[in-house]
Amino acid sequence: MPPVPRTGRRPDPATRKRWQQRLDRFRRSGLSIPAFCDREGVSAASFYSWRRRLQVDAAPPDADKARVIPVHLVSQPLAAPLQVVLPSGLSFRLSPDHDLAWLRQVLPLLGVRPC
Repeated sequence: MPPVPRTGRRPDPATRKRWQQRLDRFRRSGLSIPAFCDREGVSAASFYSWRRRLQVDAAPPDADKARVIPVHLVSQPLAAPLQVVLPSGLSFRLSPDHDLAWLRQVLPLLGVRPC
């Protein structure tokens, strides 16, 4: 999800700190978002809004830039399958004659951004 553009005034630092503490409590609580919001006396909409706002603020400045993932090509016999290893550790093998258009469609579904 792309960052939400910020408009308007910046929130009070005390409010920001209170929401950071609240989100920390949520992560430790083990509760669902609705149950946690009921316990804290806040709306789920405010919870989601502050969570998104604080995540965008915490993102490093280069977070939107494309990442370069090193690729090591190893020469293999012509009939050998191609093994793809993703940054998550997931790997799969493709036959040498496999349609690469399929791979281009599947990689974004697995969370891999194109270079």
